[in-house]
Amino acid sequence: MFIYTVKPGDNLTLLSRRFGIPVNRIAADNALRSPNLLAVGQNLIIMSDSMRYQVSEGQTLFSISQEFEVPLETLLEANPNVNPIALMPGEIIIIPQENRAPRRPAIVNGFAYPNITEFALNCTLPFLTFLSPFSYSLTPLGELIAPSADDLIYRSSRSAVMPLMVVTNIYDGTFSTEVLSQVLAEPDSRERLIGSILFELDDKKYYGALLDMEYISPDDREIYNDFLRELSERLHLRGYILVTAVAPKYRADQQGILYESHDYPVQGKYADYVIIMTYEWGYTYSTL
Repeated sequence: MFIYTVKPGDNLTLLSRRFGIPVNRIAADNALRSPNLLAVGQNLIIMSDSMRYQVSEGQTLFSISQEFEVPLETLLEANPNVNPIALMPGEIIIIPQENRAPRRPAIVNGFAYPNITEFALNCTLPFLTFLSPFSYSLTPLGELIAPSADDLIYRSSRSAVMPLMVVTNIYDGTFSTEVLSQVLAEPDSRERLIGSILFELDDKKYYGALLDMEYISPDDREIYNDFLRELSERLHLRGYILVTAVAPKYRADQQGILYESHDYPVQGKYADYVIIMTYEWGYTYSTL
């Protein structure tokens, strides 16, 4: 298996001939609703153990082996009719994919709104480890307002996908710095929040909790770390996991309310998994 990026002029018939895979298999593997409409730059999964590659000016068999991380001996075996000393631009060579170094299995989380379409959910569930209905919101007293997620929990469990309880500091429709500060500052509110999380985990049969706390006040960095430690200990005692979602930092002392209170080492210590929300660097409707 490898990832192919669609180029100008590509279509599924051409790709089928190039990789020796039926058109309907490529369409099914990539959940293409309109197989005839490919976008330049679109990434496709190609379920094959080799790919055809056109040699560019100045390339050698050795440089190609380095680029694709395939041993030179393997390339030579796969291309017995190629003269490695006189490789020509435009020449087609076969690049095996089966001898790549072993990789760790991917762990994939998918956030989903309760109103997700049936089609989108059915296409996505087979590829997920976790499904995270979005989201429980927070009140100033540490109480939780639940989403209508019963169907998503049921559907994920039927598909052997583990549902996660997403908890955010959304209040009145937006992430609230003030509400989270108020909850963290009051021991009773913190305890109410942890108790509510544990109750919902037991009642709804979630696999664990996913905290997506955003716009945390820099002044709350240490108390939020303490909260994560306590929540982690309480969840682990009951057999649940803790996942955190964090803003993408490129240095530890990065300034900004999105970043300063996300202490990467501490979250790595107490959370079982950490999701880095790289879509903040660029997404469909962003200017980046």
